[in-house]
Amino acid sequence: MAFRSVFDVGALKEDFDNAGISFQFIPLIWKHVHQNPNGNLDEVHSLPSAAYPILRSKFKVMTTSLSSAADSMDKLTTKLLIRLQNGNLVETVIMRYDPKLGMYDGKPRPGVQRSTLCVSSQVGCKMACKFCATGTMGFKYNLSSGEIVEQLVHASCFSDIRNVVFMGMGEPLNNYTAVVEAIQIMLGSPFRLSPKRITVSTVGWDHTCNQQVS
Repeated sequence: MAFRSVFDVGALKEDFDNAGISFQFIPLIWKHVHQNPNGNLDEVHSLPSAAYPILRSKFKVMTTSLSSAADSMDKLTTKLLIRLQNGNLVETVIMRYDPKLGMYDGKPRPGVQRSTLCVSSQVGCKMACKFCATGTMGFKYNLSSGEIVEQLVHASCFSDIRNVVFMGMGEPLNNYTAVVEAIQIMLGSPFRLSPKRITVSTVGWDHTCNQQVS
């Protein structure tokens, strides 16, 4: 049986609701996983006793694993290859911004050091854009909200992520529900990203009518 990610919030809430467990304990679980991605769910403190059998039998700390990490020559970009539990692979990329490097309009670059994470929302893509390497793969798999958020957990081991852009593999609006759930998790504890720092990039897909908009 495939385990679910603890960041698959719909599944976790359903099991907790059936067991009479308050949803207020969910951020405690997420905080533990964020801080201990290689840990164990039995190590999460202060949960009701009924929560542990549910977590142990149906969920994992991380359903994905880091297959490889490759730095650019200037060390400002790190590409992570993430292996899903079904064997598929997705890429997520950390892009670091250092204002001390280079000039802008003949002056020091503005801003402060920060890292942006480019996340994937699908394995492959249905859109088949000719300018995109992912488009040549065809569509294989929609990522769950947990598999999207776990990319942020992996990346946080390498850098303090301040911004997230949905510009990796897949068309985000073609996986609308999971993408929205993932963003809601990123906005809350323990990630606390600002809504202004999350960008969803689309080729023009209207999820409400399930068609591409020209």
